[in-house]
Amino acid sequence: MSTHIVGIEEGPAQGHRRRRRGTDAHALQCRDQALKPVVVDQVALDWEDWKAPAGADRSAVRWKLLVSGERCPSAGLVTGVGEVAPGGVLPRHYHEPEETYYVVSGRGHVEIDGVRMDVGPGTAVFIPPNARHALYCTGAVPLVFVFTFARDRLADVAYYFNE
Repeated sequence: MSTHIVGIEEGPAQGHRRRRRGTDAHALQCRDQALKPVVVDQVALDWEDWKAPAGADRSAVRWKLLVSGERCPSAGLVTGVGEVAPGGVLPRHYHEPEETYYVVSGRGHVEIDGVRMDVGPGTAVFIPPNARHALYCTGAVPLVFVFTFARDRLADVAYYFNE
């Protein structure tokens, strides 16, 4: 399994931070391979989380990257599963590409550009480009959701967190 580096860096404006993902030799090798069908069993993957203390202190979120150029071979789509712990939050942030969430289990709410909406199993959410958004788990069990980006790799998505 390939290893990915996650850190928090200052963004382009004061008060913003972004998550930056490193690449490894395996991902670089796979970038030039022909696209083929991929089947990923998320049970076989380890959870990833914020490696930098600043990120771990601010968020009770973890994720598994399922389909992405980092996992190869794929292009044009990033898919993963995320989990927000009970009482936890994926803090308000934004990024250039649009994103979708599909809630698999748990209860909570999503806030997009100041509008809060309840979410639960079976809820699909579209987040427009550069929309400020956050995801909260309000239930007694983790909120599990599938996320997607129309990008080749998750490393192509710069996250900016508002203070």
